[in-house]
Amino acid sequence: MKLVIVSAALLFCLSTCDAAYVSSLRGVVEIKRTGTADWVKLAGDEQHKLQPGDELRTSRASTVDVMMDDGSRVKVAPLSAFKMSEESDSAVSIGLYFGRVRSWVKKFSKKFEVRTPSAVCAVRGTDFMVSADAEGNSRVEVYEGSVLAGDSQGNSSLVREGQFSDIPAGGRMKDPGNNPDGPGDMNSAAGGLRELARAEIYGELSKEDVLSRAQEEMKASEYQSRKVAVDAYGNRVRMEEYTIRPAANQFKYVVLNTRDNRFDFGKILFTFNAALPANLSDATANMITAPGSEAPAWYLTDMNSVMSNTVDKVTEDASGGAMVFNNSLSDPRYNLIFGNYAFYAAGPAQAGLNGGLGLQLWAKTNYNVPNNTHSSISYYGGAAPTIVTAQPGGPDVFHTYTGNIYSDNTWIAAEDYVLFNDGDVLSTGDFNSGLGQGNTVDAVTDKLNFQRVYTSSLFGGRTIDVMYSAKLLKEAGLLRF
Repeated sequence: MKLVIVSAALLFCLSTCDAAYVSSLRGVVEIKRTGTADWVKLAGDEQHKLQPGDELRTSRASTVDVMMDDGSRVKVAPLSAFKMSEESDSAVSIGLYFGRVRSWVKKFSKKFEVRTPSAVCAVRGTDFMVSADAEGNSRVEVYEGSVLAGDSQGNSSLVREGQFSDIPAGGRMKDPGNNPDGPGDMNSAAGGLRELARAEIYGELSKEDVLSRAQEEMKASEYQSRKVAVDAYGNRVRMEEYTIRPAANQFKYVVLNTRDNRFDFGKILFTFNAALPANLSDATANMITAPGSEAPAWYLTDMNSVMSNTVDKVTEDASGGAMVFNNSLSDPRYNLIFGNYAFYAAGPAQAGLNGGLGLQLWAKTNYNVPNNTHSSISYYGGAAPTIVTAQPGGPDVFHTYTGNIYSDNTWIAAEDYVLFNDGDVLSTGDFNSGLGQGNTVDAVTDKLNFQRVYTSSLFGGRTIDVMYSAKLLKEAGLLRF
């Protein structure tokens, strides 16, 4: 009996590989060789050997076929990311970050595995397809043989030929069911550009990956800024910022910080209900709250963000956004309400939790963003944290501290500064003196930067320290007066 065992696991590299190779490709397929930082486009007129740790990614309308020495074959669909983990005399192990792969495994061949962020599929001789989405959910479809599918909670079921099984990230697997469709067209993507962009937000954390992505995106960026400023601790920071549109209804803001001894970055992906207008400010003006009794044309449906020092990270994940009328006679307006909004943090030990988001510290349902209200909220440890707040420089200085201490003494704190380019912290008197010299509020703001510093018991003494400019946020319509 041919079996596939599915269980929770992370992608990782194993032993040597000297026989797997790219046999054919279509469209744009890129490779990142193990130990290197750059993605290189593959030429379609030659074979390319794959070594342990080599990664492939496909663009829209692009596919790639990988052959093994025993005659087994893997086809990678468009908008997918694939990693060659092992190809030895006894075993093959490949990783699927997101997208789809279909595998034709020779009977009585070596052990064969496909790993996703939430599943491991092991087989000797069968025809099956594995998909993984940006949320870490997986799906297995079996076209020949049988599948023993199991989730991270220890539940398992036999999935027979002609059936499928869904394995949600961190949840109970679905009962196997008959698959009314035959093998899917591997020339199409499992998801779309939204899923691809979301996976990049949470999945690319190394300095090499972040800079490689930035080099590609800056060429097509809509707004871009580079400058050197001084942070709240007297360190010089090279700040690079840009916005780009990954899809017609999305835009992404990225900030990169380089100091002498560290690299930090932040990314936010905004997804809207409709294709965005040429002038981005037309959409961002009312994406959170819109005065009047007419709903805005554009509003947020999803928001995904990460801040990281490449080792630790803080992520926020919001979905189910909709505009809801407040039924007020005195102040009629539409407010953005997210069905779900959650906050996560992770050091290396928590990096693989919740589909790569990290340890969930709190989650809100039906979160009214402008009013900061919600239907319910859940906390890590089951109880509301102790909240510590302070204004270290006094009430007139733009420097605040907020910390949450949870029931098992896990804690996280955010320290925020508003700074001039020379590192001086803004105070209310600076606006008065600046305006008195004939400057406008707009002109004073162009000289300012924001700095957020995260500390946590999860970070092993490290900090996440990201600084970004008020000027670029204003140009992109994210900061208004």
